[in-house]
Amino acid sequence: MALAALTACGKPPPIAEFGFLATRPDVVRPLVIKRGVQGEWCFTENLIATLLRPPWNARLADHGRAVRDALDGIPTANVLTHVDVRVRIEQYLLFQRICAVVQGDAGRVE
Repeated sequence: MALAALTACGKPPPIAEFGFLATRPDVVRPLVIKRGVQGEWCFTENLIATLLRPPWNARLADHGRAVRDALDGIPTANVLTHVDVRVRIEQYLLFQRICAVVQGDAGRVE
């Protein structure tokens, strides 16, 4: 019965969803609109609750939302190229702030 309960839950939702990823820079050639665009998505967590929570329930940085934040500033852009992806953790006394940060060139692919 416990096995049925575990399998009924299904997969967890994705941390981030991307429409297109490539390992080679020459796959598409977008028209670059603005260079050095940055976006981020952050959340805060109580440090005590974080230490008591099981690791499989950890909340992770969402780089998909950071990409969306970077592209929201340029209305005609629909792609981010030459992307640097980072996670920034700011530790304070009783809480921490975790940020997904992306930086790259905003462009358009028709």
